[in-house]
Amino acid sequence: MRIAVNRPDRLVIEHRPRSLMMMLAALAGVALAVGVDLAWHGSLWAAVPLALALVLALLVHYDFLAHTTVTLDRTTGMADILWCDDAGLSRRTLPLHGIERAVVDTIRSHDGPAIRRTALVVGDRHHQLTRAFLSGPTPDRVARAINDWLAR
Repeated sequence: MRIAVNRPDRLVIEHRPRSLMMMLAALAGVALAVGVDLAWHGSLWAAVPLALALVLALLVHYDFLAHTTVTLDRTTGMADILWCDDAGLSRRTLPLHGIERAVVDTIRSHDGPAIRRTALVVGDRHHQLTRAFLSGPTPDRVARAINDWLAR
């Protein structure tokens, strides 16, 4: 997630996950290279890595579409969360005056690191900004930016 716009009247946060897309694209390239090499040498087994490359390329396409845009706008008095992914386009609009703060929701696994995502607190509900959980400092940084912007 990154802060795209941070003005007194507007805060825009974007989340465009690209690490998975890059990994899938690299794997598709490797599978394609192996498939072409096998086909060049006349092996019928070339169909397996070529089919894998096709599946991976489709996954890259769907991952490329995925993004989230969060807009907090004082001129309209609204907070808009827009998700675009393979499920389609969906939107949640919240009144800006109802947002108490931003928090980081955490899930702890006993065999792995904690994963987190930023959420807006409205009453007793947490409205997640991303559908996926993240690791690293990004959710804390985004929650701090939102809370600083709300305090202005």
